[in-house]
Amino acid sequence: MNEISTVGKWVSREDLAHVQFNRMDHLEVIYAYFAERESDKQPRYRQPWESRGWITGVMSWVKEVLAALTIEVVGQPEPMKWWCLSCVLRVSTTQGNVYFKVNAAQPLFVDEGIFLRYMGKRYPGRIPTVLGTEPSNGWMLVGDAGERLRYNMPTESKEELLRTFAAIQLDSINFVDELLALGCADRRAHRHIPLISPLLDDELMISKLTVEEISELRNQVPALMEMHSKLTEFAVPSTLIHGDLNLGNVTTVNDKLNFIDWTDASVAHPFMDMFLIFDESDLTLRDQLRDVYLEQWTHFEPMDRLQELWSLCEVVHAIHHAISYQSILHHTEERSRYELGDAPSFYLRKALHFLQEHGY
Repeated sequence: MNEISTVGKWVSREDLAHVQFNRMDHLEVIYAYFAERESDKQPRYRQPWESRGWITGVMSWVKEVLAALTIEVVGQPEPMKWWCLSCVLRVSTTQGNVYFKVNAAQPLFVDEGIFLRYMGKRYPGRIPTVLGTEPSNGWMLVGDAGERLRYNMPTESKEELLRTFAAIQLDSINFVDELLALGCADRRAHRHIPLISPLLDDELMISKLTVEEISELRNQVPALMEMHSKLTEFAVPSTLIHGDLNLGNVTTVNDKLNFIDWTDASVAHPFMDMFLIFDESDLTLRDQLRDVYLEQWTHFEPMDRLQELWSLCEVVHAIHHAISYQSILHHTEERSRYELGDAPSFYLRKALHFLQEHGY
């Protein structure tokens, strides 16, 4: 998912008079925020990390967790990510950096701290190490997860990533019920069928589409429903998906791939995760990566059937993620929705593109 991710710095209200802004309306937003806070009239879906005194409580908890591990905090926390869906702070300690994270209370989000503890036991070395969790607030503290992958990484490295992640998905088939009990959303394709028509009648989702695009997508609703239904005709089962598996959410620790940011983890068709392939602009490389990934699933179907399934999933995955953004938009403070960028319309246009590519 798109996100605001930048290193910031703390300033007081008094400091604002000395801060340089590229746009004056940014300053107006900040002063409006102070006015709201002082009136105690908080907008719906305002996040806890926007509240007075929140950081004090967080750091008290962080220090308590680290003290139990004989680790001390050195210096002020650095805001690494601060937007409508999550807050991440980097905390310097006597044993290196650790990271605090809290996610927005979104209906499709998993409690990431609880989820990572569970996954860390099953896949040690592939999941960030959890140092502490506070479930009532959704807080978690994790160790340093290493260096993020480069977007221009060699093809061989991308192939290794696909094989490694497919192995986790294949193994996870065996404990889908446990994942659901843990709080992962049930996003199997058949559950999305009744959500397709409302998706295209939702002004928040279609506001940036042209009249022609909206009309064409609505005309394709029967085809979209049929595609979702057809997934059940193939033997590839639903399993764990990451939900946001891009190269920015994969790191290396001691030359071992580590998967981070599991906010969107759910149970769904495994191919819904394959942004790395679906978004590849080089068509030859796209086919190469597709076949490497599909090879991991030949226990369930022969390659020709898997390629047929893949063609369906090119469209279905776009609708899957459009539905994700629909839920997110409706549970995000109105003034913060701009932070999501063009993602809602992007996925609807992507579905339309694949429909046209396949001659629908």
